[in-house]
Amino acid sequence: MFYYAVAVDAENVRNYLVADSDQEIDSHCTENNYKIIGRPKYVEPGMVAHNFIWVGEGKRPALLDISKPHNYQ
Repeated sequence: MFYYAVAVDAENVRNYLVADSDQEIDSHCTENNYKIIGRPKYVEPGMVAHNFIWVGEGKRPALLDISKPHNYQ
């Protein structure tokens, strides 16, 4: 299960964050001086793939990436 957050930075720019836990999001926001303004429970997968930044540990899971067609030539 993934956790989502909408945060703003010092210049009021929105950042959409995704991670494996709320603690990972909270620590990322603390390190970067972000203020969390919302924690949606569900986000459309296409929205996550295009707009959300992975802030969890390790690489971004393949489930959150957009698949690219294979070139068969």
